[in-house]
Amino acid sequence: MTEATFFCPTELICGFGVLDQLEDIVQSYGQKGLFVMDPFFLGSETESRILNLLKGKDVLTYGRVTPNPRDTDINEGAALCAGGLDFIVALGGGSAIDTAKAINVVLTNGGSAWNYVKQVDRPMKEITKPLVPLIAIPTTAGTGTEATRYSVVTDALEHKKGTIKTDLIFPTKSLVDPELMMSMPRKTTALTAIDAFAHAFEAYIGSKANVFSEMYSLQAMRLFARSALRACEDGSDREARLDMAMCSTLGGLAISHSATTLPHGIGQALSGVTDAPHGGSIAVCMANVVSWTLPECEEKFAETACLFDFTLKEKSVRKQAEALPELLNKLFYRMIGEPVTMATYGLKEEQVEAVADMAMKNFFGDISRHPRKASRDDLMAIIRSCL
Repeated sequence: MTEATFFCPTELICGFGVLDQLEDIVQSYGQKGLFVMDPFFLGSETESRILNLLKGKDVLTYGRVTPNPRDTDINEGAALCAGGLDFIVALGGGSAIDTAKAINVVLTNGGSAWNYVKQVDRPMKEITKPLVPLIAIPTTAGTGTEATRYSVVTDALEHKKGTIKTDLIFPTKSLVDPELMMSMPRKTTALTAIDAFAHAFEAYIGSKANVFSEMYSLQAMRLFARSALRACEDGSDREARLDMAMCSTLGGLAISHSATTLPHGIGQALSGVTDAPHGGSIAVCMANVVSWTLPECEEKFAETACLFDFTLKEKSVRKQAEALPELLNKLFYRMIGEPVTMATYGLKEEQVEAVADMAMKNFFGDISRHPRKASRDDLMAIIRSCL
């Protein structure tokens, strides 16, 4: 590392009960707002609570949010606000907040959401006009999108997946309130937690890691090791829920400064082809990617393994690193409650090449930052090992 830069324009407000600050926050943003919401919350007490906090404002509610946000839904949301907006509030998991981020881009700069996705074979549309203030309210502890410069978008027609990447897309403020996460079902808790770990871990091992990203990564992974299984087994455990909310946000900060690597490159492509849930798409390949990567990155793999099993500190660095894949597999199994593979999410042998090609085209940055460089043939071998 020759240079380290830290940049996060988002004001992060974290803790139980911070949602109540929304009412004061929106007072300075004008009158007209858009409320983007995970459809899970339609008709819920949480929706009523948010709308009450927005009382006195002219607010349109938009609930067309899918697990892998579609460009068509994003474009539709922007079209509904063609007259202009003063602010956007986003409530839900990563998909809801990513949808709101992308709506903000399309609303203010025009075109289609997919135009802004970065790909290796074409330039992306430039964002030239300022975005409106966006307040992110995450209800899952996984994506960390409340603290990132990313919005993941799916091309609904071509079944492709890619990412809008720009510093302009950071939320203005994020209210990270674990109270909103207490009712998450076990499987959602597990898969989002695995995503949060993946952000921290991949940012830690990637070629862009620096002193800032490593600091956030290590603390996020410590919180994950301490509380992820607890949050899955007892969703009412407030300490575990707070730990995982902070793990997610810290992981988001880490990837905003170091970005993700090969597990995300493969996982995102798998979701693009099969519509697999993002956390699941990471869970099915993480351990296999670590095994394939060894002996590269041995010291960081070893340090990570020791976070999960303190007794490993008595062994050699090589033995510590070699223990990591099985530690992750066993923990993910215990968290999810059942084994998952790529076949679980519908991937067939004849689709392996499609996943590899999408990873090479739309997520080449992830692949290029990984400690061991992967060819197309390597990707196909890893993917087949995960079926």
